Amino acid sequence: MYNYLLKRRIEKNIPAEIRELLEFLQEKEIPAYIVGGSLRSLLLNQKPSDWDLAVQTSLEKLENLFPESKGLGRKFGTILVRWQGQMLEVSTLRENNIHGDLLKRDFTINSLAWNPDRGLIDPLDAKTDLRKKNIRASGEPGERFREDPLRIIRFFRFQSQLNFSGEEKTFRAIKPELLDSVATERIAGEMDHLLTGQAVALALEGMIKSGVLEKIVPEFKPLFRIPGATRHTIQTVAAIRPRADLRWAALLHDIAKGHTFSPGEKPLFPEHDRIGTQIAEGILYRFRLSKTRQEKIKTLIRWHMFDMDPRLSDAALRRLINKVGRENILDLIEIRRADIIGTTRQFHRAGPALRTYTRRIKELLEEDLLFSRRDLAVDGRDIMEYFDLEAGPEVGKLLDKAYNWVLENPENNTREKILKHLSREKNDS
Repeated sequence: MYNYLLKRRIEKNIPAEIRELLEFLQEKEIPAYIVGGSLRSLLLNQKPSDWDLAVQTSLEKLENLFPESKGLGRKFGTILVRWQGQMLEVSTLRENNIHGDLLKRDFTINSLAWNPDRGLIDPLDAKTDLRKKNIRASGEPGERFREDPLRIIRFFRFQSQLNFSGEEKTFRAIKPELLDSVATERIAGEMDHLLTGQAVALALEGMIKSGVLEKIVPEFKPLFRIPGATRHTIQTVAAIRPRADLRWAALLHDIAKGHTFSPGEKPLFPEHDRIGTQIAEGILYRFRLSKTRQEKIKTLIRWHMFDMDPRLSDAALRRLINKVGRENILDLIEIRRADIIGTTRQFHRAGPALRTYTRRIKELLEEDLLFSRRDLAVDGRDIMEYFDLEAGPEVGKLLDKAYNWVLENPENNTREKILKHLSREKNDS
């Protein structure tokens, strides 16, 4: 009965265009199969995010059949095929037949195939592993990891995304040094998926235990020696919203604590936010994240210790918004929220203050008040002309005074009011 229900679930949920592509390939005498993650999702009663096909033919024949196709790398034998208005990933079999191909895939839960004639093909009993929520290598795990060491990161990625346990034999076969041969951008792509998973804490615990996290981010080594720091980092990542940049920031926000630890002193980790930003810069550059992403993550790390006093003046709050950017301020509050949860389970003590602080920030954002010197009604030329000054430090000082004065009272942001105020300031001094 169980197998019958699975068969019905698969057949019922395969889109018509995918069936038609399979039939088209069969007419060309090319055996074709749905493979991998889409079938895994169906068996877990989830909606597939995409559909991958595998075909038993040469890449050249496939490209001739679909002249508008786009290559994803001949090394992997995969192309993007345009079919009925969408792009589908189609790969050639790595072995001479589908059965042999499935035996060489990374994990059993991905060693699945289906086509209309043969139905579900499951040579490694992936159904059982899915039912038991288990990540197990296909065949001998050490061999699978040596074939493509990125599978080590994928092992933890699937744990995080699916909330599955890792088979002990597969876990013991992990050798972090194999990752030396993997391009950092490939690791970063897997880490984006891993960090946004529902069971990210489980995955990070396994990465730390196996030595994998320290291998790909050796800057963590000093932090792991500080009691409680590892647990705090994991809990902070798990507490923050599941967006890749937020979770990267949470993962790295205390990276400098191991470098700044001063037992018996106050503060215990002096300037760990500033030094952590410098350390994170090297890590993010090494992983080849885009410059935009790097800047955002560094900003969140640099200012995550901001003054959270909800009684601060509007001017002080505007200065913070100007410093971190309108696009980052609410994310900065989010990282503080997660940091508090990761520090203590008594979030209710800090919760009211954080909510008040957030409300005030949102009110200022909605009012669209002055946050940048660029919005001042005067510029350096106005200052030089009005006070008959040459370009130099004095002009900058007067602009700073104007900026801080307008922050306190945004309605004063007119050329006339600012210049009169600065004139009075100069006369009084």
